[in-house]
Amino acid sequence: MSRTVLPYFQPIIETATGKVTGYEAQLFERLADGSVVPADTLLTDTELPLEERLELDRDVRLQALSALADMPDHTFLAINISPQWLQLMESPEHVVTLDLLKQVGGDPARVIIEITSLEGDIDQLQRLVERYRAEGFRIAVDDFGSGFSQLDRVARLQPDIIKLDTSLLKDGALGENGYPIVQSLGEMASRLGSKVLFQGISTKEEYFLALSCGAVYTQGELFGAARPEPVAIDSVTTTVQELLGHYRDMAIEATSRNHWRAERVKSELLALRELLRTARQEAELVNFVPTDLLLRFYICDRSGNQISPNYENSERGWVIDEKPQGLNWSWRPYFFELLGANDIQQRLVFSEPYQDIHTGQRAQTAVLFIDESRILLADLLNDSGSTNLFSGFSGMPASWIPELE
Repeated sequence: MSRTVLPYFQPIIETATGKVTGYEAQLFERLADGSVVPADTLLTDTELPLEERLELDRDVRLQALSALADMPDHTFLAINISPQWLQLMESPEHVVTLDLLKQVGGDPARVIIEITSLEGDIDQLQRLVERYRAEGFRIAVDDFGSGFSQLDRVARLQPDIIKLDTSLLKDGALGENGYPIVQSLGEMASRLGSKVLFQGISTKEEYFLALSCGAVYTQGELFGAARPEPVAIDSVTTTVQELLGHYRDMAIEATSRNHWRAERVKSELLALRELLRTARQEAELVNFVPTDLLLRFYICDRSGNQISPNYENSERGWVIDEKPQGLNWSWRPYFFELLGANDIQQRLVFSEPYQDIHTGQRAQTAVLFIDESRILLADLLNDSGSTNLFSGFSGMPASWIPELE
């Protein structure tokens, strides 16, 4: 019994405009009763003969490319290319998708070839990508982050778009640190010179995460399911503008909390510095009662060598840990940022937020000079905002070097 396949089109939203900028063609199947269901696993179903799967794939690809003529001007069409077809190609000189596009008179510049896997011969895949580019197609890599071992392959292909899927968070695959990891993936994709597309977005929280990761494009149920006909380019503009406004308000609130926290931190560190300047023995530390912001502090010389033990803040008072003495921290970015600043005696530098290995809490390190020869390093609890959506706003950035008054 022959199968009937057809493409449905899910909108891809451009963050900057709030408009639909493209559509991903997704595989659906019409059943005998007339209903239409998603069939994304059909082409990988090994119970079907390979020849039949290849025929079905080319059929739905041709239908999708035929719909390009009816799509709004300046939008693009993203077409998934199964990696198994890439391995079957006799020569990269013969590009089947280009042949299909010529049949319908389409423009390659409006088509994005979405590679769904990077398995197999990377040299062959790279030659094929170069061939697609030579014909005017753009390239996207799907499911970035599903395997870190593929990072070198992504770098070789230099895709125009890298797609990240929020299912990395939904299924708990990344554990409780999932949000910072996904944010790192987004930053990594941007540094590779690719535009970042977040797909699988079904809630406003997931959209806010995408924004915090610098998503140029977004896609998912929040903006509409795949449909048999492409939606209008302004169909979700109002929704996106409302979401952006809400995100902006949340970001402003988080920033305000940071400024409030900065004042608390600065006051505490100045008081601690004053005590360390005048204290003649460790016993005098009992005169300093830290807030719960301060996890620990220690002292280094100008070369970065730790010359004091760790002073851990606990319910029992200061707990002294002498094991870290002699360690060198000069290679940490916040350390040489302090030394490289003008008027270093009046500067306070922060690290990027991180997970403290001793307590498991979100933390941040602050550094400032005690005197000409000693530098104070303080590990601080990072409690300034949501641990998930606004981890990008949940601490003073390392590049922020406020003056100490």
